[in-house]
Amino acid sequence: MSSPKIIQLANEPTGTLRGKVAVEVYWAKALQLTPDLHFKLITILVGVNSITLYYQGAQGRLAAEVFHFNQEQKVTKAFAHYSSLTESS
Repeated sequence: MSSPKIIQLANEPTGTLRGKVAVEVYWAKALQLTPDLHFKLITILVGVNSITLYYQGAQGRLAAEVFHFNQEQKVTKAFAHYSSLTESS
């Protein structure tokens, strides 16, 4: 999983986590810091062996998350993208 938020919350300078345990620890911390976190789905974009969720997230920021799937339909890679930190809409 790769995300600019990982740099901040997980103190991982690469912005990338590997393995279920690392991702689970990251999300546990993120949800503890923002217990009322919610997302407003805008649309789902479908690709070949991947999807992109486009949504409005925390503090109204726009975000897109791309999930890549293997042949068993399990996520093998995930990438998060966010609108500018200073953007308020």
